[in-house]
Amino acid sequence: MHKQISQSLIFAVSLTVTIPVTAQEDETVSDNIDDGITNCITLRNVRRTEVIDGRNVLYHMRGRTIYHNILPRECGGLAREKRFSYATTMGRLCDLDSITVLYPDPYGLQGGNSCRLGKFHKISKEDAEALKEAPTLKPVDPLPMPPPQEVGVEKEPEEPESN
Repeated sequence: MHKQISQSLIFAVSLTVTIPVTAQEDETVSDNIDDGITNCITLRNVRRTEVIDGRNVLYHMRGRTIYHNILPRECGGLAREKRFSYATTMGRLCDLDSITVLYPDPYGLQGGNSCRLGKFHKISKEDAEALKEAPTLKPVDPLPMPPPQEVGVEKEPEEPESN
């Protein structure tokens, strides 16, 4: 009986020693991990937005933080109009929300295409400048295709011409 109590006591003491150490290590690891990606931003902290093209929008925040949002798909009209609206209920703009491209109208602005947002990536001012200066990739003409050949038919080698 005495041996069983002492084994239980040793087990309980070892748990109390290892649990705080493990928790402390986890806190240290989680404090050091900051990938700069977030699902939502607080709207009251947005100072201005900047449309780069049909898939990339910069959100300039208070405190000089910049978030880059990459839309999952090309948003028709966004690159040309460079303005959009959004509607939220919680004062936050999230990756599940949508933006609506605004077009000029004789009576003001009219909503057009709606496009879903992506995640918000925290970037440096230098990265934002590089993104704005990057040349836009234009589609290139495809290479010419070789003439069609029958599949499974071996082509006979051509004999050299003799003079």
